[in-house]
Amino acid sequence: MKYIYLMLAATLIAVSASAQSPRNEMESRHEERVQQRDIRHQNDLKFMDSVVLSRNFQFNPDRFQQEPAGMMHSIYGIQYMLAIRDNYMDIDMPYIAGSVPPYRLKIINYITFDMQNYAAVQDEDGWTVSFSSNLYTGNKYTFTLKIYSITREGVLNIASDAFPTVTYYGSVQAIY
Repeated sequence: MKYIYLMLAATLIAVSASAQSPRNEMESRHEERVQQRDIRHQNDLKFMDSVVLSRNFQFNPDRFQQEPAGMMHSIYGIQYMLAIRDNYMDIDMPYIAGSVPPYRLKIINYITFDMQNYAAVQDEDGWTVSFSSNLYTGNKYTFTLKIYSITREGVLNIASDAFPTVTYYGSVQAIY
């Protein structure tokens, strides 16, 4: 009987030892994948930093609304954008104009070198890029683009001296 107990104990020890080996291997593969993903995320963050600092990026909105609490408008099929290149801005975006209802929808379509007080400030989420321009009108527009580096999401506010602020939601990408 002792012999059977010894054999059973030896078998259990062998099974237990063999079960530990795949678990350790799986845990090490898991740790390796986590490290690889972390390296990829860090490289993505560095890439967005370089894109913003190079001043060669584009914001593509997919929806917008007039503040405060205006109706949300979705953008389908047409690619509007705000592009910042070296020392000029290229903008082709819908805009809600008017200081009292009924508001009117128009397109802001300009290329301008008039970018005043350009600033790019880094924070824990990404970047905030701000500048102002008159866009060849008597009205001053202030642009504030919040860029979330991890998701490459952007939130753009266009404030005006004459009209309520319009907020755009979309994505940011590099221009090559």
